[in-house]
Amino acid sequence: MPPESHGTCLQLDDIKRTIWLTRPDLQRLFDGDYTRFEWWLLFEGANEYQSLRELPPPIDEARLIGAASGALETVTPTLTQFMWDIWESRPDLQGAFDLDTTEGQQALVNWYFLNGIRELNLTRCITPQQWRELEAPVAGPTKAQPKWSLSHLGLRWQRQQEEDTSLTWIMMAIWQQRLDLQKVFDLTSLTERRSFVEWFHVHGLREYGLEAKPEAKRKTPEPLPFGLNLVGYAKGQFGIGEDVRMAALACEAAGIPFSIYNVEPGTEVTQNDDSAMTHVSSELPYSINLFCTTAIETARLAAVEGQKLFEDRYCIGYWPWELPEWPQVWQHVYRLVDEVWASSRYAYQAFSASSTKPVHHMPMAVSVEPAAGRSRADFGLPEEAFLFVFSFDFLSSLARKNPQACVEAFRQAFPQGDEPVGLVVKAMRAAPDNTLWQALMAEAEADRRIHIINETLSRGEVLDLYRACDCFVSLHRSEGFGRGIAEAMLLGKAVVTTGYSGNLDFTTPGTAALVDHTLTPLAEGDYPFGEGQQWAEPSVEHAAWWMQRIATQAELRQRQAHAAQVLMNATYLPHIVGEHYQAVLQPLRVTNLDLNDQETQEPSCTLN
Repeated sequence: MPPESHGTCLQLDDIKRTIWLTRPDLQRLFDGDYTRFEWWLLFEGANEYQSLRELPPPIDEARLIGAASGALETVTPTLTQFMWDIWESRPDLQGAFDLDTTEGQQALVNWYFLNGIRELNLTRCITPQQWRELEAPVAGPTKAQPKWSLSHLGLRWQRQQEEDTSLTWIMMAIWQQRLDLQKVFDLTSLTERRSFVEWFHVHGLREYGLEAKPEAKRKTPEPLPFGLNLVGYAKGQFGIGEDVRMAALACEAAGIPFSIYNVEPGTEVTQNDDSAMTHVSSELPYSINLFCTTAIETARLAAVEGQKLFEDRYCIGYWPWELPEWPQVWQHVYRLVDEVWASSRYAYQAFSASSTKPVHHMPMAVSVEPAAGRSRADFGLPEEAFLFVFSFDFLSSLARKNPQACVEAFRQAFPQGDEPVGLVVKAMRAAPDNTLWQALMAEAEADRRIHIINETLSRGEVLDLYRACDCFVSLHRSEGFGRGIAEAMLLGKAVVTTGYSGNLDFTTPGTAALVDHTLTPLAEGDYPFGEGQQWAEPSVEHAAWWMQRIATQAELRQRQAHAAQVLMNATYLPHIVGEHYQAVLQPLRVTNLDLNDQETQEPSCTLN
């Protein structure tokens, strides 16, 4: 039986946990005081997070709807414990309202509905029972009215007049508070009462923050056409931005309808890659979402953008992950998706060991287009030397990328200093005061064979740099997939790399020089939420041995590079990966056709 596309119902506890885990500033501010954090969510968080405006308020329901312990029965609507809590947190309210008296309690209740709701943005906190109390009919000011004929016509006319001019508790409370309204609308006049009721519905509800009443029932959505909404960084010049652009190439090659929903990265990320912008849309036109972001970013998007990213769609997390286990503290992200795609068997093992949803191994597409026409001379590199190249981004975990090991291995492999070799270190977004960067710069100054390129290059320029060099080196401690390695292999370059993690899908003993390693615990701060896990410590000595062999043994180098290129062409080109997409998505295509044939079918998931 094919899986059903039902859409994800966001859960308040998951949203609260996500906000807490992704906001170190709030953790510092509240210093573990989760109660104060929940009040922040209620009063301020809704201004930043759409999900908090859509979901039930983050407060104990008993306090929200239950009468305060000292509430008087004569006060209406009911003085709740929540109102009392607000009063206790506000010295100004304590000075204004004496809650030992009926008058003080009633004044606080009036303030809450006439001022507090608007001031504190608490419309979503009004309960159904309170809506009923606010809309309860009340008697307005009266004066002697002329007696009408008791004929059938007269009674019908009188009833119509009364229905058009009926007043509610909230209407009268507003009118009694506002001298300007009292001057304009004489409620003893049926005509002016009708005008006041019209003013209330047209202007008053909005002025007092009382517009959003809970809907009785959500409408049945129209079936969406089959296709993928690729959610990711369409223009971002970093690795995960390339993930969504490669997914677009795979869809295009396989004829899968798709659109890209662009996510804005942080300001530190350059956004000059326009190669996929023709596919970007502010809508989510298809029935399937493919989240080409990290799982943590998917959860953050759920908090920021709310239900619109998930409702009535089948959601797939195409999430990179670079450690052997998925952290327990983020287990709740699985509830956001219907299945997970893992780009490597290494990531598959991490997700499948903890996921409550199906997990598929789904390789990423790799492409080495376009070219920018740049040569060694354009990069300031020597023409005759055998060049190793390593590329990394300071936005990535530097402990994971381990650039210093490449320099150490190079120096050990070629210790004399006059060998016809060079090491190109391509960095991006380096901070001048970073100690690792300072050390790399010192190495380059001490050895003229080490060439540092610290700039954001276009994709074509990065690929030209790989073309200009002879061997790609990556002595990483862990990779989720290893796109740079894969691109170099597709270009027919030799590769020296750590024999561990996601790259082992394509770096085999016959296609790459695999460096020995030992497993070591992660140190504090090495990787977000990586505490208690292990990764590889590559052997610098073994890497140096391989670098020397690759540089001096042309037959070995060419044999491995050729085998690598054959493997990449057979497995990772966009049209081949697109065929994998088609095969896995086929059951959803069948389900989608069924939905289009059954226009009256009810959705299986609705908003709370």
